[in-house]
Amino acid sequence: MRLNVRLVFAVLMLATAVGWSQVAVQAPAQSTAPAPAQPSAQAPAQPPTQAPAQAPALIPAKNPLDAFQQFSATVSGSPLKWNKMQVYRSGKQMRADYKLEDEYRISNQATRNGWVIRPIEGVTRPKECRRMSLTDIATYPFFAFGDKEFNVERSPAVENETLNGHSCKVENYVFKAKDGRGQIKAKLWEAEDLKGFPIQMEIAGSMPKFTLNYADVSLEPPDPKLFRLPTICHAGVQKKKPPESTSKPPTQAAPKTPQ
Repeated sequence: MRLNVRLVFAVLMLATAVGWSQVAVQAPAQSTAPAPAQPSAQAPAQPPTQAPAQAPALIPAKNPLDAFQQFSATVSGSPLKWNKMQVYRSGKQMRADYKLEDEYRISNQATRNGWVIRPIEGVTRPKECRRMSLTDIATYPFFAFGDKEFNVERSPAVENETLNGHSCKVENYVFKAKDGRGQIKAKLWEAEDLKGFPIQMEIAGSMPKFTLNYADVSLEPPDPKLFRLPTICHAGVQKKKPPESTSKPPTQAAPKTPQ
């Protein structure tokens, strides 16, 4: 490391010395006699400077992720470094299969919570089921930017790119929180042969920029059985009994026996 620093410093000093030597060689010799006045020459006209290119203006848009209510795919990347984790979406529900944890998680966008069921293969008789107080992280960003909380803007596509064999339209989106908390920027590679499904996303906001990659995408509705909660998830959940009426029927007086 020290050697590299010394080498860079030496190169910089050498370049500086060469520059000064060229200036000294090109400088005219000074004379004691005054130099004859020379007619002033007009400086060559300079070409007009070009203004720096401005970023494309943002225009209001709809959430591009809302267009995909039914799909299945594998996802890789994210801050958690997923490796082809299987995910499914059916309307307001999403499911993610966590193979390393041997569990799957079902999230509900309407209630903003979900369930964790273990093991994955125990479809008929799973051994464990517990509640989640929030939706699972694997629903991000599909469940993240609701119309009630965010405004969406986009810049027109300026480039096309082929990614993993898919011709993609590349667009930039900004999700702005309506309460002023901040904004999220997302760059989407929208596959033209998948009706614009974003097979790659670069997302930057409050955390360092990260990438999500989607493969094996199917836009067919997933099997409804994938989202059915097993019986064990309802164990111990009792229906509330209607409250007992506090009013009692009036007591009737016993008939008097004739005297």
